[in-house]
Amino acid sequence: MIDGKCLYGCHGIAGEWGHNVIESQGTDCYCGKQGCVETVISGKGLERYYREISDQDLSLPEIVAAAKSGNEYAQKTIERLRHYFSLAVAKIINVIDPEVIVIGGGVGNVDALYDNIDQLILPHLFNPELNTLIVKPELGDSAGVFGAAALVKHL
Repeated sequence: MIDGKCLYGCHGIAGEWGHNVIESQGTDCYCGKQGCVETVISGKGLERYYREISDQDLSLPEIVAAAKSGNEYAQKTIERLRHYFSLAVAKIINVIDPEVIVIGGGVGNVDALYDNIDQLILPHLFNPELNTLIVKPELGDSAGVFGAAALVKHL
């Protein structure tokens, strides 16, 4: 959004963050690339990573709970999220310098994502300070659905 107006871009994909590569030798993505944001730090990507290192299947909420309980594989998964998130979001900040970034989906509910995240993002920024707010969606996991419904209502 810019000045309260939705930005679509010339290809209609403005704001599509999920298919930017953040891990060059990462998992294959359905878009044809490897190591996209979508495959590395999405809920499914984190669940896959946890399964690869632990040989156990847990959902993202279960991984978060296990990390809080001291499970080393879950903690490693959350640290991976924080590391790659900081790289990915720094690229967005360096290019468009937004005032606010709202993190949607299930990953947006991971409280550990917001804990001192500025310190992880800062080394990747052009600027020596970070003023962009990184926030959870007020409408939770369904924020995108509400936004789409509001857009259709106004068309």
